[in-house]
Amino acid sequence: MERGLSVQNFYSVLKPVFFARTRLNTIGRKPKLDRPVPDFLQLLGTTQVARRQRLNMYLNHVIGCFPDRLGGAKWLSGCKFEGLEHLQLARQNGHPVILATCHFVSLEVLGFWLRATGWPVATFAGRKFEDRTRTKRLKDRLSPFPLFLPVFYEGQLREAAEFIAAGNLLIMTFDVPIGKQMRVPFVDGWSFQMATGVVRLASHHQADLIPCSVIDEGGWHFRIKFGQPVPREYLTEETDHTVAGKHMLQEMIPVFQAFPEQCSIHMTRCLHPDPLSSTSKS
Repeated sequence: MERGLSVQNFYSVLKPVFFARTRLNTIGRKPKLDRPVPDFLQLLGTTQVARRQRLNMYLNHVIGCFPDRLGGAKWLSGCKFEGLEHLQLARQNGHPVILATCHFVSLEVLGFWLRATGWPVATFAGRKFEDRTRTKRLKDRLSPFPLFLPVFYEGQLREAAEFIAAGNLLIMTFDVPIGKQMRVPFVDGWSFQMATGVVRLASHHQADLIPCSVIDEGGWHFRIKFGQPVPREYLTEETDHTVAGKHMLQEMIPVFQAFPEQCSIHMTRCLHPDPLSSTSKS
C-alpha cells in the first residue's frame, strides 16, 4: 500500500481503521490527571484529547515500519525543520550534539525524520536494557540504518558518549524520574522537575545542547523545531545546572502553550505548584 498510494491516500485508508481501534480501546476509560497542572494543560484530562493522542500514536507507529523510505521525495515534503542551522553550525564546528526534549505525543518520529534527512541519530532510553521485552530488543536491532543502533540503554553511557563524540546526534528526554533531579521555573506559579543527566552529559563532553520539539500538524505532516542552543558558559562544571535547564524550558514553553493537546500526560508528573504561589494555596 505504501508503495502504491500517495501519502495522503495511504493516510486516508488507514485513519478509519485506527479510529475504530481507538474507540474500541478507550471504551469505559477516562483519562485522569492525578495531580494539579497549569490551566493550559487541563485539557489533557479530557476524553476527546486522549482519543486524538491515541489515534495519532497508532498512525505514527506506521511510519516506524519503513523509516528508510522517509528520505524519498514522496515523504520528505511531510516534515519541515525550524532552526536546523543550529545543528549545521555544530557540525561545522566539530561539536558533539545532544537534542534535549520531553514527551510530546509524536516524539517517536523525531529519530525517523532526522535519519531520513541524513543525520545519524540515536536515542538514549535511560532505562535498563533488560526492561525491554525480547521482541522489542530484536526490533531495536532491525534497523535499516546498520551503521549504528538506534537506542542506547542505561549501562551503555560510554557507548553513547562515543557515539556523540563521533559527530552524531543523541536524543535525550529530561522529563524522566531517573537519576539526579532539579527543579526549574516553568510558568508563573509552577516549577518543572527535570533530570540533570542531559546537562551533565553535555557539560562533560563539551556537546552543543539543543532543545527540540516535534509538532504534529496532521495527516502525517510534522514540524520539528530546534531552539537556541544552551550557551556554552551554562555548561561548565562550576555552573548551576538549573541555569541550563531554565534556558531549555524557555525555548520549549511557547510550543507547549501553542500545542497543549500534543503534550503527553506523562510529562505532567514533572509539574509542581510553587509553595508560595496562588495555585498551591487554592
